[in-house]
Amino acid sequence: MTVRHIVGFILFAEEEVNQVREVLFPREVARGEVLVRTVRPNEALEAAEELIRAGAQALITRGGSFHDLQDSNIPVPLVALTIGAQDILPELSGVIDRYEAIWLVLSEWVNFDYDRCRALLPEKVHCFRYSPVEEMLEFMKNLEAPERTLIIGGGFTLTPAAARGFDAIQLRSSPDSLRESYENALHILRERDKEAAKAQQFATILANVEDGVVVLDTKSRVTLCNRKAEELLEQPYHALAGRELCQSLPQFAAVQKAYSQGKRSEQLVQAGSHTLSVKVAPVTDLAGDVPVGATLLTLRDVTKIQELEKNLRFQLSKRGLTAKYHFDDILTREDSMRRLIQWAQECAKSDNTVTIYGESGTGKELFAQSIHNASARRDCPFVAVNCAALTESLLESELFGYEAGAFTGARKEGKAGLFELAHRGTLFLDEVNSMSLSTQAKILRVIEQKEVMRLGSDYIIPLDVRIITAANENLVQMVRRDAFRRDLFFRLNVLEVRIPPLNQRPKDILYLFRSFISELQGRPMREVRLSQELEKALITHNWWGNVRELRNVAQRYAVRGDGPDTLEALFPENAEAAESLIVGDDFRVDLKELNWTVENLVIQSLLNRGLTKTQTAKVLGISRTALFKKLEGQKEKE
Repeated sequence: MTVRHIVGFILFAEEEVNQVREVLFPREVARGEVLVRTVRPNEALEAAEELIRAGAQALITRGGSFHDLQDSNIPVPLVALTIGAQDILPELSGVIDRYEAIWLVLSEWVNFDYDRCRALLPEKVHCFRYSPVEEMLEFMKNLEAPERTLIIGGGFTLTPAAARGFDAIQLRSSPDSLRESYENALHILRERDKEAAKAQQFATILANVEDGVVVLDTKSRVTLCNRKAEELLEQPYHALAGRELCQSLPQFAAVQKAYSQGKRSEQLVQAGSHTLSVKVAPVTDLAGDVPVGATLLTLRDVTKIQELEKNLRFQLSKRGLTAKYHFDDILTREDSMRRLIQWAQECAKSDNTVTIYGESGTGKELFAQSIHNASARRDCPFVAVNCAALTESLLESELFGYEAGAFTGARKEGKAGLFELAHRGTLFLDEVNSMSLSTQAKILRVIEQKEVMRLGSDYIIPLDVRIITAANENLVQMVRRDAFRRDLFFRLNVLEVRIPPLNQRPKDILYLFRSFISELQGRPMREVRLSQELEKALITHNWWGNVRELRNVAQRYAVRGDGPDTLEALFPENAEAAESLIVGDDFRVDLKELNWTVENLVIQSLLNRGLTKTQTAKVLGISRTALFKKLEGQKEKE
């Protein structure tokens, strides 16, 4: 849509008026887009007010009138209509021979360099420059000049020239000058419209942002405040504008102290019924380097922040941090397993930590996901991590997260840890028995304090996480040999779920096998027929890999089917073969070395428990000297 602009001309010569109305802008005049007023000296302000009332959005005039209007602070843009050599020299060309003297009586605002043009002009051409009109009147009154003298100047010079009997020519702006000034006025109006549109867009954005925004000047006075800030501060903008923040809101004294020091900070402030997180930042230039003297306060309702965190974490959970298995997915024909499932369902109703014991392949994560999906946290993230699959340092960075630049190779934007991602949900630590003692200590602190700190950060992040762990080794025995922290064990082992190995669940072997075949071949389980020979082999096989191994066998069977060599192909990884892989013919044990290793472990275990060397020697039944020799021997071997 084309925006209509109205420009007003304030002119002093009828010739100029005719140029504007009839030659240059007749259509614009007819449409009311160009307004013209002819004035006499000292009438410019009155004409300007009249044009503005008529709808003029910009005004064009020249000389002293232009500067008088500038000083009057009129509310629309002003454009200077210039007069220069291009307007003066043509007036001289036709009259030089007719007069004895010619005086150019010019306002200081006229763009004409007499000194540079003097070499081109006859000696009888003179110039007088004035600023206030009074100077010109005094000059004209006292001017000593021949009778045949011509005065060339603005409209103010006509009357005093006639009083002295001199001829006078009023300077006029050329058509090019008039056209250029009009284009300049339109350009200013178009740019003003663009800036107004940007300002309106900015105001709309500011009014709709979720955060409260307050801007302070160098004297801590409020210069800007959006609607959200009014809501959070429970104060209208007009009550805050132009006043120091602490005058209206004394509780912001600590915030004012922070920004008076030019520092970025974040503080909690109670403002009425709202607990606000207030971020303070100096406003800088676009390059972000030079402060411009203002301060930006960003206000957030802490409750809203928590809701946003919940939504964000929920969105993260949608990217794969979910549990897909339920108790209905656990297939069994064994009464012991049915009782175990009932117990696990009871565990799901509680928010206590659960430790799941079971050999590799028994379905520990299946139970963990089912417990999560049966709990009140089912709609929140389920985050699983295999502690044995990561090194100590990598496990800590994954669990706790890190800030940008926390260590070599860290993402430049930092990374949220798994504890953060599991907020309001469940964190499943698989093979927790493989964690180092130092990592165990950090896990214990997170569980006890219900908060986490990213690596390289000094900010505490509150957590609400339920923890489920799984172990494929007896944690009690690990505690006894100081391989697992006693305090962490009692934190994790509140509820126990012990999954029996497949060898102790004979009814499940054929049932699960048929279920796998049914799934793999896409046919009902009742149609799955097995030979007696295969059934006997399945039941008598030593399932050292548990359900995972059983599924592998089912996958082979689904591909091969029955045949003369089916059994040999189905069971390549029998327990005896596996043992031969683990203990080969060239396997040797150095008992002397083994005794030294055990001895070293025992001594270090006693010292780690806090026993003195004297007490340690007494427990071992040796002298202090013998203990010192053993410790020295350990150092030499290391």
